[in-house]
Amino acid sequence: MGWLERCYETYEKNQSEVGAPAMRGDREAPMLLPVAHTTQKAQVEMSLSGSGEFLSARVLRPDEATTVIPCTEESSARTSGLVPHPLADKLQYCAGDYADFGGQKKSDFDKYIAQLREWCASPYGCKKVRAVLAYVERGSVAADLVGQRVLVTDDDGKLVTDWKNYAGEAPQISRQLSDETECFVRWRVDGAPLHEDEETRRSWTGFYTSKFTECGVCYVTGREMPLSQLSPYKIRNSGDRAKLVSSNDSVNFTFRGELFSDAGQALHIGYETTQKAHSALRWLIGRQGISNGGQTILVWGTENEPIPAVTGDSVSFAGEDDLADGIPDDGKISVDTVRTAFAECFNRAVRGYAAKLGEHSKISVMVLDAATPGRMSVKYYRELSGSRLMKNILDWHSTFSWQHNYRRLKLEKDGKRRELNISFYGAPSPADIAKAAYGERADEKLINATVERLLPCITEGKPLPRDIMLSAVHRASNAASMDYWEAGKTRSIACALVRGCHSRNLKEEYTMAVKEGYQSRSYTFGRILACADYIEFCAQNAGDVKAAERRPTNAQRMEVVFTQHPAKTCALLEKQLSPYVARLIKNGQSTWVHSKMLDLLAEIPMEDFNDKPLDELYLLGYASQRQEFFTSRKNKTAGDGEETD
Repeated sequence: MGWLERCYETYEKNQSEVGAPAMRGDREAPMLLPVAHTTQKAQVEMSLSGSGEFLSARVLRPDEATTVIPCTEESSARTSGLVPHPLADKLQYCAGDYADFGGQKKSDFDKYIAQLREWCASPYGCKKVRAVLAYVERGSVAADLVGQRVLVTDDDGKLVTDWKNYAGEAPQISRQLSDETECFVRWRVDGAPLHEDEETRRSWTGFYTSKFTECGVCYVTGREMPLSQLSPYKIRNSGDRAKLVSSNDSVNFTFRGELFSDAGQALHIGYETTQKAHSALRWLIGRQGISNGGQTILVWGTENEPIPAVTGDSVSFAGEDDLADGIPDDGKISVDTVRTAFAECFNRAVRGYAAKLGEHSKISVMVLDAATPGRMSVKYYRELSGSRLMKNILDWHSTFSWQHNYRRLKLEKDGKRRELNISFYGAPSPADIAKAAYGERADEKLINATVERLLPCITEGKPLPRDIMLSAVHRASNAASMDYWEAGKTRSIACALVRGCHSRNLKEEYTMAVKEGYQSRSYTFGRILACADYIEFCAQNAGDVKAAERRPTNAQRMEVVFTQHPAKTCALLEKQLSPYVARLIKNGQSTWVHSKMLDLLAEIPMEDFNDKPLDELYLLGYASQRQEFFTSRKNKTAGDGEETD
């Protein structure tokens, strides 16, 4: 019950948002709905007078189609069968002349009108709804829409169900509907849109909740209240048919077993509770949920606090827009400029979140996924205090950090847009980790499953699954088979995982700086490989970095073999390096890197100089040593070991 209780609490603490338009960036998001209401896409709006006289009708634009409508439990969950909504609905329900104009589906106008009459006759009835009742009782909805040219008829006087066979000029509604009989109608009375009218909303909620007769103890709130047997859908988006709670199958396995003979014995949820909880969940997902295919990740606080991105990298945490604003566009954007701006934005984000997320903040982390179109499950759910979540997130960004060069940042200055490749020191995103481990074109389900496994490492500080780290290291070792950019991205992410895994799982600390004198066989062999790589680079390219970085060296091509048979491969690389060392001498360049390579070989004890496969630490040795070489200044020679301007 954890997530239901927390969503219900979120709804109660955000009452001011109920019925108010919601936005995510510059686009519309699902609103926090009133109880007993849902949303539908309407195509037509009909305007009536206060006495129920027809005034006009119009086709709605796609951007104004989303409509909040009153609903019942049955109508909100309808898939097939005839269950009318109380007020706004399709022609087959609200048009008494639906069949006269060629409607092929069974009409349920009688049930629609009966429900509307009961509402209007109750103590909760209101004048505007009575105006709609007075109008629809005349049974002329379809005729009036045709008279206004909102809908058109064919030669037989029937509504068009296929525009391919229509001889005349197609009306505006043809752009939205292929079958006019599927038209959804909403109402406006005395100029007031009923889907936005607070009096109408309160009227229906009061009437509908008064009709419940079955009461019991709600398992979520612990209070006696009317119970619900049906739960809302449209959780992730307006077309989502998957439910989180369902007991409509009395034959198979939804609740049946040795203990329960009916759904009520398995679970009691109050109608108001499930309405508010699901509405809050829908609202939160629309505002801040992260969706990848069928998977949705949501992190929220009951007080609507700002929450750091748990599925982003360190740049996302710092704020991409803030980072872009912090980079001066003077045409000379340097690595140092970006690094300084990133550090400032990251620290500012830390201070901002820390000020608003304290010990008393209730933060929930939730992963939803749908195995079938009609069923959704909670794959992961945890509750933490705000301070604990912040501590764990910061630990992730510091522990699993490395220098990455694959990120692109969008800049907009003076109306001009461009993208900038940036270097940042921090943690990669879970999705990028999954792609580093299994490839950029890995199956979506595998990527989502990996992200799900990584989430507790970020939010709870749990150890990193070793198989993910090893898979990334394996792919990084085979860099020669990848494009240049993918190889660099995979290597830096793999290094971040190795560093973080050893720190969190084994309490061993590593940095990007080379650990001189470190007595690790694998680490030292990795440094030797970096030496061989750099010697060939210098000899082949004479400082032409762009060309060199894209031309695999023998060390890069043999990296996989090197990790499996290091001693044998070392001997082969040493032999292949001879002409390159000779070329350096011939060009007047020193061979200090080769000397360093020989010194490192000498550091390995004889008993360790064998073909036992290397562990993942070789990659840290290789990357750190390589980084030390390639961050030297442009005019540094291969021989003197000094940096010059």
